[in-house]
Amino acid sequence: MEFSIRRQQRRSAQRTSAVSQPFKSSPAGGGVFSKSSKADRLDLSRQALAVLEELNRQDREARRKLLEAKRQGSQKTDILTKSLKTLEKCRKIAARIQAGDKVPPEDERYLMDHDPDGYKLALAARQPKEKPKEWDSVLEKEDLEGSEQTAVHLDAPDAGGECPE
Repeated sequence: MEFSIRRQQRRSAQRTSAVSQPFKSSPAGGGVFSKSSKADRLDLSRQALAVLEELNRQDREARRKLLEAKRQGSQKTDILTKSLKTLEKCRKIAARIQAGDKVPPEDERYLMDHDPDGYKLALAARQPKEKPKEWDSVLEKEDLEGSEQTAVHLDAPDAGGECPE
């Protein structure tokens, strides 16, 4: 919570005058508080104001860090969501291969690129069918574009003229 400095000073001045009034009317005239103690009380109020300002600064900093953490958390969530979608597509493709069905070549390439062990396992567990079902691609346009870029990069020869191993 933020406090304005002037408002806080007015409040502390009102409190100081309300507290010191009964002591001025005392018969001794001096009361419990002397002039030096009033200065000390005012200094304590300024110190309290400084502490409140520091707490406000720390609160703003904590809020900023919390917002930053939320942003990073949403980025991590996006990455995890994307990887889960990739795993789900790989699982579908592998299940179709294991069942002995025909999948498009781009789906096989996608499975090879993203889950090579799953691809090997699917081929090893393949059960042949007399009439295999032909499936449409599981992949979306973004997946196909990423696969094509990878395939072009892998098929391109090195500058030295040798093929990549």
